[in-house]
Amino acid sequence: MQKSFFVVMLLVLTASVLATRTRLLIPALSYVYFFPILAMFVAFFFQWQKFSAFHAGVLVKPFMLFLCTLAFFSLLKAHFKLVELPKLGNILFIMLLLQLVLIALQIILGDIPALKIISFKKVYDGFGFRAPGSFDWVYITCYVLSFYLAYFIVELFLGTRKAIALLMIIMIFIAIFLSQSKTGYLATALLALYFSLLSITLNLGIAKKLLLLKLCFISVATFAIIQLNLNLDYIANFIELMSQGQLDGSTSTRKLQTIIAIEQGLTYWYSGSPLALNGVIIENTYLDYLFRYGLLGFISIVLLFMTCYFYSLKVCFTSRKNISILGFKHLQLSIAAHIAITSAILYGFTGTPLDASRSAIWSAFILALIAYLDHINKTHLSARAN
Repeated sequence: MQKSFFVVMLLVLTASVLATRTRLLIPALSYVYFFPILAMFVAFFFQWQKFSAFHAGVLVKPFMLFLCTLAFFSLLKAHFKLVELPKLGNILFIMLLLQLVLIALQIILGDIPALKIISFKKVYDGFGFRAPGSFDWVYITCYVLSFYLAYFIVELFLGTRKAIALLMIIMIFIAIFLSQSKTGYLATALLALYFSLLSITLNLGIAKKLLLLKLCFISVATFAIIQLNLNLDYIANFIELMSQGQLDGSTSTRKLQTIIAIEQGLTYWYSGSPLALNGVIIENTYLDYLFRYGLLGFISIVLLFMTCYFYSLKVCFTSRKNISILGFKHLQLSIAAHIAITSAILYGFTGTPLDASRSAIWSAFILALIAYLDHINKTHLSARAN
């Protein structure tokens, strides 16, 4: 099913490229997908006697993401110039609105057949409700929303559309709050701290405003939990079990997965665990690569994340330094994209946002966006130098 989704998305992108007669260009950042491809080749070399269609499918996935990044970058470069970045921002804004409307419909209407076409996960199941939007897991929804949260916080404090920005921040916060995702809560808190540090490093002058915003939302969330009759039984159950020295279902499952991944990954450090062929799932990107492809797999995914992190951070610094040339929208998108990469690194500890079917396409777009913003940096700064 996942590979089918990749194929469909790649076909859509290919059709878009052909219909608009876009010239294909390969951004340097897209080559990060060859880190895991190399690790896979090495691991499969030691398993050549058991090589099957499964291995071939695994190898194809990162290559397809490479092609998706290539297509996204080519479309961005061909159809959005520096002065047209606000139009790109409007498109992203519409995408967010559609996502928020879908989440609202899932909460209001529940598990009706029409909405199940978009996401197979039940909204009302077990403890309360968890609306995943167009994704299959609520933590992935939170991961995607982290880009928009950063985008509109920058708009609120440095932009001109402050009222819309504040409304969107509130709506995003509510969506994350009602997701009941423990990973989403923790990652959002860590990203908030990181955002403050980043704002100081970039000299944005908004650190105190960010602190005030965080205190406001913490206060509102505390009030909502205490005073309102919200159905947050997923979180309540987790807290209750933790207070008793126990773990809830998802946490205990991840603990078991961690033990298996480390033991098997270090035992079969050169080839990856043979249990990977038995459908064993590891909900941790780093340990998943260790488990499936050995130490080289672990190193490859760390290299991928670190390359994307420092590349996007460099784009942020360049954009901030040359804001008079590149403009506010360039800086806003650069910061949001960097926060999205940082978010992927954090969410990677409890899931696979980089290569899970739907979130992988979003991640490929973020990489393409970063490469495109860097291309604008180099083009306009070199032109100004000449």
